[in-house]
Amino acid sequence: MDTVKIAIAQINSCVGDISGNAAKVLSSADSACNDGVDLLLTPELVITGYPPEDLLFNIDFIENQNIALNNLINESRKFKELYLLIGHVSLISNSLYNSASLIYQGNLILTYYKCALPNYSIFDEKRYFSNGNRPSTFSIRGISIGIMICEDLWSDDVIKMYNGISIDVLTVLNASPFNVGKDDKRIAIAKKSAKELNCDVVYANSVGGQDDLVFDGSSFIINRTGNYLRKLHSWREDYGYYEVGITKDISYIKNDSEESQLWSALVLGLRDYVYKNRFPGVLLGLSGGIDSALALSIAVDAIGFDKVSAIMMPSFYTSDISIEDSSSLASNLKIDYRIINIDDIVLSFIKALCLIQPDNLIEERENSTYENIQARIRGVLLMAISNSSGKLVLNTSNKSEISVGYCTLYGDAIGGFSVLKDISKGMVYRLARWYNRDKGIIPERIISRAPSAELRPNQTDQDSLPPYDLLDKILMLHIEKGKTKKEIIDSGYSRDIVLEVFNLLRSSEYKRYQSPPGTRVSERSFGKDWRYPITNNFNE
Repeated sequence: MDTVKIAIAQINSCVGDISGNAAKVLSSADSACNDGVDLLLTPELVITGYPPEDLLFNIDFIENQNIALNNLINESRKFKELYLLIGHVSLISNSLYNSASLIYQGNLILTYYKCALPNYSIFDEKRYFSNGNRPSTFSIRGISIGIMICEDLWSDDVIKMYNGISIDVLTVLNASPFNVGKDDKRIAIAKKSAKELNCDVVYANSVGGQDDLVFDGSSFIINRTGNYLRKLHSWREDYGYYEVGITKDISYIKNDSEESQLWSALVLGLRDYVYKNRFPGVLLGLSGGIDSALALSIAVDAIGFDKVSAIMMPSFYTSDISIEDSSSLASNLKIDYRIINIDDIVLSFIKALCLIQPDNLIEERENSTYENIQARIRGVLLMAISNSSGKLVLNTSNKSEISVGYCTLYGDAIGGFSVLKDISKGMVYRLARWYNRDKGIIPERIISRAPSAELRPNQTDQDSLPPYDLLDKILMLHIEKGKTKKEIIDSGYSRDIVLEVFNLLRSSEYKRYQSPPGTRVSERSFGKDWRYPITNNFNE
């Protein structure tokens, strides 16, 4: 009996690297030919990378992509009996479409146009694309195969288009970003569609970091009863195939722990940001606190200790244990590490400011001006070292701090990439303990001691903020679950604390507007998910 072998090429595309992305497709096609594959499926917009955003308004970008697509069509002559299903952009009568084309032996056989265009959360495809409105199917040796692109699988209207068509396999090209719990949702919707359409589902997803998004891969193949036939690796490029009607079910695949998934997402997001933007390495300020310790550990895991530098910049209020713990961590990770004392620099700043504003600046070392000067001096030094070395400065603020503005603009808020931007303070501790589970690389005292900015005597974060466990719960309810101020208060939280948190959240919008990008791992992060006006007098 004839069988049909279908493969997934789980590719890490870089937006704009059109020739490099096309070369990865050709490399995967070579592998597929060697394995006797009949159909090779790629991710969504694999040639341009996803999301190309306003590059789509540049006609040169579209023309370069078309050249690459035509080259792929010509190159497909050498792939014998292999069909290629390629994600790309189509320009037709001044309208752009998110497309998938079937290529075979030097010919473009058909093109499917994405019907359901997501326009929520991080997605704004209606800004760029027009909707398709019809299904596309083809057959290989009597096996009928349908095509969808990402959001189509989630659309009841698109599923209905295929209801009257008998298909054996549904192929789905995806660029589906990661957030915690996303893989379970993908599997659930694929199972629902497989049963409704009575067909296998081949789900090809992108992998890799792209600015603040990270794609986990996790491509899979399920049969019409919803059982796994194949699951590709997460967090790296991969390739795999199955034979329609022949490949047997495999055991249920359990997801990694939440900490493991988050760690992998943060590592891949940072690694690709550094390498795709051609930075020679990274640099951060090490304080002796939990956030910078975790960010440093992630950086070493992402790009290697030899490309990571850390600077400890103690001032009058930096404790000895902070210096000791930072030195121990740097030694454990074997990174380039230096200490620069900033006491004299702080005094020179204060002296200069007293000459300018003698009546407005309190010379005592216990006011916000004095605290922020210390933070900004550190920022200046880090950026100066970045200028001379070319290394990317990493911001180490967490989501809880960014939410309520607990950071100094142009001080600890600086950086080119924010490693923990979408990680709550509570999750920072969980990740640190998870990372330490075997080797204990982060000194235990960093994890156990009360968090402090060490900008005044005996300072702790809780002097200025509600307890982090309470703060995180309120922030999660509002930011990620969309609960209103009243709903949160009515659910049992202190009215005074909720009002305080909301006031801090709103008043810090101008700081967040200037913050660096960072890897998105939740259902709602600060970035494309969060678009509040800075000038905003609305009060719930």
